[in-house]
Amino acid sequence: MALYPMRYIARVVLEARTPLFVGSGSGSLVKDAVVATDAYGFPYIPGTSLCGVIRHALEDTAEDASVWKEIFGYADKKSGKGAKLRVSSAYLVLENEVPALDNVEKYEGLAAKHFRYLPTRNHVRINHRGVAMDKGLFDNEVVYKGCRFVAELEMRGDKADQPNWEKVLDVLRASTFRVGHGTRRGYGRLAAIYLEDHRFDLRVDADFDAYLNYNPSFCPVVAPERLPQLKQQSCPPSEGEAMHYQLVLKPESFFFFGSGQADEEVDDVPVAEHTVYYDDHNCIHFSEKPQYLIPGSSIKGALRHRTCYHFNLLKERYAEVFANSPLEKIVVEGMNSAVYALFGLEGGTKLEHIDHDGFLEADDNAARTGRRGVVLVDDLFIYMALDTHIFNHVAIDRFTGGPIDGALYAEKATYLTDELGEVHIDIHVVPFEAREKELIEQAFEMALMDVCRGLLPLGGLTTKGHGVFVGQLWKNGQKIFDYEQAIASAK
Repeated sequence: MALYPMRYIARVVLEARTPLFVGSGSGSLVKDAVVATDAYGFPYIPGTSLCGVIRHALEDTAEDASVWKEIFGYADKKSGKGAKLRVSSAYLVLENEVPALDNVEKYEGLAAKHFRYLPTRNHVRINHRGVAMDKGLFDNEVVYKGCRFVAELEMRGDKADQPNWEKVLDVLRASTFRVGHGTRRGYGRLAAIYLEDHRFDLRVDADFDAYLNYNPSFCPVVAPERLPQLKQQSCPPSEGEAMHYQLVLKPESFFFFGSGQADEEVDDVPVAEHTVYYDDHNCIHFSEKPQYLIPGSSIKGALRHRTCYHFNLLKERYAEVFANSPLEKIVVEGMNSAVYALFGLEGGTKLEHIDHDGFLEADDNAARTGRRGVVLVDDLFIYMALDTHIFNHVAIDRFTGGPIDGALYAEKATYLTDELGEVHIDIHVVPFEAREKELIEQAFEMALMDVCRGLLPLGGLTTKGHGVFVGQLWKNGQKIFDYEQAIASAK
């Protein structure tokens, strides 16, 4: 006890501000990837996922990473040390309690109705030529936006460890705190809406008794007398040095973000999902009808390709030089410096050495390994007044003038019925280091401005006129572009 006289314990309630995907590591007969579930069939966040995210966040910003090596533990060939920090799994909150052995029968109906078949997202990866890549079609389950999870952290140490404990809690409060898969394309943003911080000095009799009597059960999640304060006691966000961009957009007409599914009326419908909310007693409820959404992956994919285009334009790399040649790999996908710095590269990618004509620095031409991106785009649920319109299509045989067999289909697109309605898309860019950083940031902002000008449509059916938005671009609270002002000044 003399070695570690202090105990730091935090009980935290994390709310999913976007849909969440923490994979189980396997798929099913009809889905490529399914979420991790606890013993009772409810989604949960494994403690290893939480611990790994916290550790990386702390080590990435630490001047001396060896400090966190001591806290999280390590194992070398000849030595090792156990972790000072314990992180529990995060369990789903239902009626101010979590599923447990003594209440599981109470929630069997809820599990069967809402959690046995979770929403499914369909994805397709588009290359720089605007077509689907080979093996680029996949799908995965997601946990509903709004779900709350409760977890507990405990650290043993001494008084000198108190600053480190506070840094751990700051990670949970950060606006860039994300967990699970797909955190760079709309998933996994968690907000610490409730946090109880207990600190026990075991050398003090009162603290020693309080530590022995501490209730380890997650039921109830929040003490009854604290429930009225749950909504007010939101932990303040910590932006750090991350750049915050916001697109304030108005659709010109229709827009379409497809689900890949059909209904009784059309062959393809917009993506929509139920969301979760909690009442004043911290009890879970589901939205009456699905909410339409703009997936972060759709926005990120469009920005990725347009940033690549603008960076090449700024570097004076033109298609007639690079298209259909071995040099094409230098200016697209992971070998493009702007794409690599901002959007990363998938793990396992091996790009062979490519001779070039001096456009790149020597070390930039080496094979690049996988790395995570720094651009965070959240899924956006639209709660404004929306309506849908059915578009019927038929492909015509140009020789006979008649319809092609099997080419009659219909799609359902959405539009805002509120003329004053605006769509707010938040984008965070985590600090990064790269050669030509200013040029890379300039290319990215040019891509964002293209969205505001209506030059970069978002979503599907863009070749049919859908997905055109115009509006404003804000950076760290300052407006840096306004479409209407630009049009007025041009006149």
